[in-house]
Amino acid sequence: MRDSGRALRRLDAWGLIVLGLFTATALAGFASFGRHPELLARFPSSRGFYAPAFEIFARGHIIIAFVVLAVSLTARVGMRWIPGLLVAGALSLGMELLGTATGFPFSGYRYTEMLGIQVAGLVPVLIPFSWFMMAFPSYVLARRMVGGRMARWALAALLLTTWDLTLDPAMSELSPYWVWESEGIYYGMPLVNLAGWFGTSVLIMAVFDAVKAGRVADRVPGRLMEVYYATVLALSLAMTMVAGYWLAVVLTLGVLGIVKWRWGRG
Repeated sequence: MRDSGRALRRLDAWGLIVLGLFTATALAGFASFGRHPELLARFPSSRGFYAPAFEIFARGHIIIAFVVLAVSLTARVGMRWIPGLLVAGALSLGMELLGTATGFPFSGYRYTEMLGIQVAGLVPVLIPFSWFMMAFPSYVLARRMVGGRMARWALAALLLTTWDLTLDPAMSELSPYWVWESEGIYYGMPLVNLAGWFGTSVLIMAVFDAVKAGRVADRVPGRLMEVYYATVLALSLAMTMVAGYWLAVVLTLGVLGIVKWRWGRG
């Protein structure tokens, strides 16, 4: 049992290291060439990689983060996490299709081609995996911090929605992965989007409970999910720091700090 625990910890550590290194590389590219394209004149050999890099790093971050989580879950519970992925993926895809087609519940927006193949020409295939890779850690952490089903759903939804405080500025204002139809007051994002995120997040947490994903969540170390959440968040958080979007940075760290102080001290 002791050797098994050590093997799991090594597996987790290597996964986080790979994700962290990829994130650091993406951030280095964004902070240099992404923010200062004039550098291309000094390094002409990088021109051929400049445009594809925006696609490679965004898609790669989702894929690597999802694989790291999937490997960690599989090592602990086998395939018992798959129902949670299926219901969360189906629900998030459905809400995204509704949102891109009608503007409800996130306000009007459209995805560009930069995130790859799209379902019905509207939502990239990677998006449901992106929702799950942060929804499940949020669910695990909320189960550790509060009791009561509704309280857990609300706290988990808050953790997931907090990610969007930097994700949206980073991926729509700083990089054109999706485009808002009308200019919002929060770095171009309409504030109603946060309400849509929170509502969708609550539904995802409810369907996790419906398929008894709590049995899987309770087998996953809370500290691991805390570090994983922070590692995924680091990409959009650091991008907003580099760009000087300090409101987004302060709001994100402020919300997480309050959650940690109020419910996560144990």
